Amino acid sequence: MLFEDVCPGCGTPLTGRRGEGKMEPPVRPTVLCIDDDPLVLHFYRAFLESRGYRVVTAAEGLFGLATATRDRPDVILLDVMLRGLSGFDICRKLRAEPTLQTTPIILLTVWDQPSLQNTGRAAGATVTLRKPADPDTILSAIEQVLRDRSDEPRE
Repeated sequence: MLFEDVCPGCGTPLTGRRGEGKMEPPVRPTVLCIDDDPLVLHFYRAFLESRGYRVVTAAEGLFGLATATRDRPDVILLDVMLRGLSGFDICRKLRAEPTLQTTPIILLTVWDQPSLQNTGRAAGATVTLRKPADPDTILSAIEQVLRDRSDEPRE
């Protein structure tokens, strides 16, 4: 039998299963963080796990693409300035994957350009944030895209 609960961080419905006499915990939303800075990845993991999220990390863009395809996260945090392919390139590749076309992608960049939102949107990003972003700003963006996604009609 299915039961529903909500994520304490964002209110996204969580689904678990009740077995015979045992209950599996609800599934936490998964955030894939793609950044080539290990300290940033460590921070994202510690901060987001403390807020109830499951966190998967990738220190390289193509590895992040493979991880996203395999794990199908609920949200992707993606740095623009990566070694090799840029975050914009990875974002386009993520959007080309049929199973990831609607996955929210939050781009993070140190670039300070007036056209930043348009550039991010053109690459397929849901939201583009300027780094360094306040942790609460990142959390709010994650919560918002998850709420928006849960409000979408199901097929």
